[in-house]
Amino acid sequence: MSDQPAIAQAVLAEAAAWLLLMQEGPLTPAQQLELERWRRRDPDHERAWKRAQRLLTRLGTLPPTLARQTLVRPQDSSRRTVLRGLLVLIGAAPLGWWVWRQTREGVDYQTAVGERRELLLSDGTQVTLNSYSELRVLYSAEERLLQLRRGEAYIVTAADPSRPLRVRTEHGLMQALGTRFSVRQLNREIQLAVYEGAVRVTPEAGSGTVIHAGSQVRFDRDRLGLVESARDTQLAWRDGLLVVDDMPLLRWAQELMRYSDQRLVCDPAVAELRVSGSFPVDDLPLALAMLSESHGLRVRTEAGGMFISR
Repeated sequence: MSDQPAIAQAVLAEAAAWLLLMQEGPLTPAQQLELERWRRRDPDHERAWKRAQRLLTRLGTLPPTLARQTLVRPQDSSRRTVLRGLLVLIGAAPLGWWVWRQTREGVDYQTAVGERRELLLSDGTQVTLNSYSELRVLYSAEERLLQLRRGEAYIVTAADPSRPLRVRTEHGLMQALGTRFSVRQLNREIQLAVYEGAVRVTPEAGSGTVIHAGSQVRFDRDRLGLVESARDTQLAWRDGLLVVDDMPLLRWAQELMRYSDQRLVCDPAVAELRVSGSFPVDDLPLALAMLSESHGLRVRTEAGGMFISR
């Protein structure tokens, strides 16, 4: 047994509050600095924080009953209940942790059309969700599972030799092999692009293969497509840009419609016109003005959307 003195309940409560705050989203730089100062203020603060981190590592994420709570209303009795629950679990016996782990259901993250969201998961894995995406996080003692239900996610994995990180979609399973990669749900298939390390991809009804850095592949439930080159410009959406090189105009319009409720229609006569350049995804009028200027096209407003023609 450890000969260290017990940590005061007040200190454990502060650690629990920080733990809950982190589950609401990434800390701001000011909050991160405040947390670091709190940890350095007293050795017991650091002990309490390490205990909280061990709890979060074992559980993966807070169960929904805790994760959906916020610190917006500090006088709310529900917040006090949540903090009391965390306080008990940080110092709980293994049995208490086991009951919680078995009853947890995962945590869902979503983005609206035009929204992008940065996530920092409990193990240190970083996830960026693109427009209109949905991700469920299911961590256990055996694995770290991310279920991409729609949209696109860019993932930078944190090392955890005892728990592989896997991404599941309706078409198959991907396992990260120390890497950063993106997964996109298309209409009838999945697009995997690997930028560092490697990812093993296994279609639901097919055999698996390893995709290495600098490569991408599309696959459905039955088969893998051809392995092609992947470019970092495919991640420009993280900076609010659509970077294209010789892309058909119709596809260009479809890509921009991912970020807006506005409908874009191409005249069939120009649908195959090749488009190149960098366009803002958060400012559709500006993107259309740039297209018109650089490619000699006309854009007019019609009922139900914008029409692009010569």
